[in-house]
Amino acid sequence: MGKAAEHPQQQFHYIKNRIQMLNQVVTTMDPEEVDMDDFVRVLNMIEQLQIKMNRFKKDWEQRER
Repeated sequence: MGKAAEHPQQQFHYIKNRIQMLNQVVTTMDPEEVDMDDFVRVLNMIEQLQIKMNRFKKDWEQRER
């Protein structure tokens, strides 16, 4: 894996890329053929993104102090 995103600009770029990746995954899914595994995969991606965003939020709050 790449190095950790430490600066706000790097963190935002990371989040932006993850959202784009999530969008690509969802866009390629056929609504007529989506199953529970697909749903769980998307949900896991969203949960992982939320975890990362909360971590970055804490980093940003620490910088502001």
